[in-house]
Amino acid sequence: MAILAGDSLLTLAFEVLSKLPGTPDKTKVALIAELATASGTVGGMIGGQVHDIEGERQKPTAELLERIHRAKTGALLRASVRMGAIYAGATEAQYQALSSYGEHIGLAFQIVDDILDVEQSSEELGKTAGKDQAQEKITFPAVYGLAKSKEMAEAERLASHEALASFGEEARWLREIADLVVHRKS
Repeated sequence: MAILAGDSLLTLAFEVLSKLPGTPDKTKVALIAELATASGTVGGMIGGQVHDIEGERQKPTAELLERIHRAKTGALLRASVRMGAIYAGATEAQYQALSSYGEHIGLAFQIVDDILDVEQSSEELGKTAGKDQAQEKITFPAVYGLAKSKEMAEAERLASHEALASFGEEARWLREIADLVVHRKS
């Protein structure tokens, strides 16, 4: 049922985008293409999940780790930012800046998620803690250790702020989201 629910929600997202009232068809197509790419098999969430499953019980490497996490959650977070830019009619420079921001917070989210799986209890997380290690998943702490993983998350947070420099104060909320992503406890 969970898989079917996920399938139906993803399909519903495309339906909603195709019916956006008052939105030019060109914009609808661009939004649908962005979501399709981010959720798809090559460089998208589904492809990242496949790499994640195939990587279980394999020797953790930095290359495989990056491939998994840039695709999984990272692709969807990046797409959510890009889709906002597309819908708002962002310039190419704004789109690229927001894309960079999305890539950085996407990777930061996954790094922190991996750290929390090691450091927090199941009660604090709201899900089973230690599951990644039990399933021998390829994670940032498994490849780099906890201390380096925390440094990497902070570096991604700072890079996300830098990506927004051209927006000035208008991007305050996006900076706060990046801070929340890195400083969260669950």
